Amino acid sequence: MGKKVNVIELVLTASLSAVIGAIFLVWSNIVWDLTKLLLGLLFVPIIYGMWFIGATVPAYIIRKPGVALLGEFLASVLELAYGSQFASTVLLYGFMQGLMSELVFMLTKYKRWGWLTMALAGAAPALWAAPADTILYGITAPLTPEQCILFWSLYFVSGATIAGVLVKAVIDAVVKNTSILDAFEVAKSVKNV
Repeated sequence: MGKKVNVIELVLTASLSAVIGAIFLVWSNIVWDLTKLLLGLLFVPIIYGMWFIGATVPAYIIRKPGVALLGEFLASVLELAYGSQFASTVLLYGFMQGLMSELVFMLTKYKRWGWLTMALAGAAPALWAAPADTILYGITAPLTPEQCILFWSLYFVSGATIAGVLVKAVIDAVVKNTSILDAFEVAKSVKNV
């Protein structure tokens, strides 16, 4: 497999980022507040993994260096353009979260795409997001130290579940049941071509 990203892969990454950026906007402007209202601050991080899919979706499909970082960052740029309530901080989050997933794929030399790798790549952005939310937004101020541990843990669980396991399961199902991704590396692996 060539390691350089080609034009078709860049177009796919940008297209996915446009859709994912819109999902991020809904998550930022509606789902975040709704979850906080329904479940309380302590359990808000159970939705957080959705903000990590900008990295794992294109990276899992394309399987080349830089795609996770590019995908997550582009999605954050588009979220900002669409009107995120979190303003320009989404750019910093997008870059850092994409970098965290990228590092997981880099450690596997872009050769391992199983459940464990995807779960780790999905959870890794929490290494940035959990402390950043605490430091930049003071989000944990009303929580006890014990509650903070649960709160921060949910970032990792959500990331592993949504951006890791769920992303892999959905994309694998798409590859097995359609030909839409046959031009990409994921199809060779999933279809055992």
